[in-house]
Amino acid sequence: MEYPIILCEDNPEQLANLTSIINDFNMFHPNQYKLAFKSSDPHAIEEYIKENSVEKGVYFLDIDLGSDINGIDLAQWVRNHDISGKIIFITTHTEMAPLTLQRQVEPLGFITKDMGYEQMRIEIVDTLNLAYERIEKKALENDKMYSFSIGNQVLNFEEKKIIYITSSDKAHRVILVTQDGQYEFFDNIANLEKETGLLKVSRSLLVNPKNIERVDYKMRVVYFKNGDEEVFSLSKTKALKQALLNENEE
Repeated sequence: MEYPIILCEDNPEQLANLTSIINDFNMFHPNQYKLAFKSSDPHAIEEYIKENSVEKGVYFLDIDLGSDINGIDLAQWVRNHDISGKIIFITTHTEMAPLTLQRQVEPLGFITKDMGYEQMRIEIVDTLNLAYERIEKKALENDKMYSFSIGNQVLNFEEKKIIYITSSDKAHRVILVTQDGQYEFFDNIANLEKETGLLKVSRSLLVNPKNIERVDYKMRVVYFKNGDEEVFSLSKTKALKQALLNENEE
């Protein structure tokens, strides 16, 4: 899952530097984050969060924003709207750190602007790695999650966001289809059936009953909530019916 990064900085040069560092990080760490929104206006940040119902965001905030509210005010607002979000202050005003404790903002860190570009890049990269680790750990505690080795990364996915897994046309590979996109990697259906709670409905298909829209039992076609459709085996009809019945009773 890609977590949203949101930037609020009123200095154009600093905002450009932040954007560059984060874009470089995302290039080498795919599927972890996306740079969702940036602005010099804290009210624009609030509006974006409300309109998009942002959750588990990572927020890089300047403290002195040249507005009627400062970065600590914004952070307190963010904390009330995205309780799982991670807040990082990028500022010259480190003396205001005690105020963030008083306001119960719970920042993940402070990065000072006067440390130079390269040191700032190192601090931001370390902070992004820490934020991802903590968000994923919390998600694992709260939601049923599955982990898959994709490329040189291990990615975690909430069960509710997995739609189905099917065999790829390429040998020894499968395709994982989720609400956020699809991923192809080395594995097989038999192994993934053992490692997940997904329902096997054919030799080449595992499905998540939570994301099935409807089933045509006569034509043996499963229609998923994302618009995809896949054929299932006749021998799996009873198991599929029971899984959907159990899902409707929850």
